[in-house]
Amino acid sequence: MDFTQEHHQVWKTLMQRQQDNVRRHASSWYLRGSEILDLPADRIPSLEELNRHITPRTGWEVVRTSVRYSDAVPWYKQFARRRFMVTDYMRAMDELDFTPEPDMFHDIFGHLPFMVHPEYTALQEMFAPAFLAASDEQRENIKRLAWYSTEFGLIKEDGDLKVFGAGLVSSAGEIQNVVERKVDIQPFTIENVIGHEKAVWSFNEVLFWFSNLDDLRTELKRYFDSIPGQEPAVQTALAGDQLASGAPGL
Repeated sequence: MDFTQEHHQVWKTLMQRQQDNVRRHASSWYLRGSEILDLPADRIPSLEELNRHITPRTGWEVVRTSVRYSDAVPWYKQFARRRFMVTDYMRAMDELDFTPEPDMFHDIFGHLPFMVHPEYTALQEMFAPAFLAASDEQRENIKRLAWYSTEFGLIKEDGDLKVFGAGLVSSAGEIQNVVERKVDIQPFTIENVIGHEKAVWSFNEVLFWFSNLDDLRTELKRYFDSIPGQEPAVQTALAGDQLASGAPGL
């Protein structure tokens, strides 16, 4: 896909604004992944560049879509195939601090440094089977579990809370709210999380922390294991699957 000079300028500006933020506040998982992915500072990277680092390490593939904000069902169908979809939508210059729609910078800068870690992609692979087999009510709970973990989760490292979720990593405003403790921070438990709606159109007012990836995986598994029929649901969903949509409709 061909990008305009404005697209590349927005990318460059966001990279300049966020680099210092993530160096100071992001988790070691993100920082190590960022070194491996080695995103260009002055232009949007190609899919070939991204997959050169991601696919050999985790078996996942980055694919592009023109859909700006997809429904969760087609999103998780692609997750079941180990495909991470990146939208071709980029925020405008007057949306640098916050965009309600996940854009290309969020997808690439926020998510993809994590996707070079097999431990992280194993965590992501838990979501699709559970979601595709879940009832409507359970699906809403799974969306909240994803929102408050891989999108806006916090992780404790050496006694300090670090930014873990991709939505936090890619938003200067959200990180600032965490640093200044303008947001309520609670332990990540199933019971705590599913009682809170997602903050799609505003900054989050509550966030959740976990000690490490193993603890997060254990807590998610506690809920996912209560949903029967996961493998048949995945096979049924993939039988007629098509690449139809992009950024996660969480």
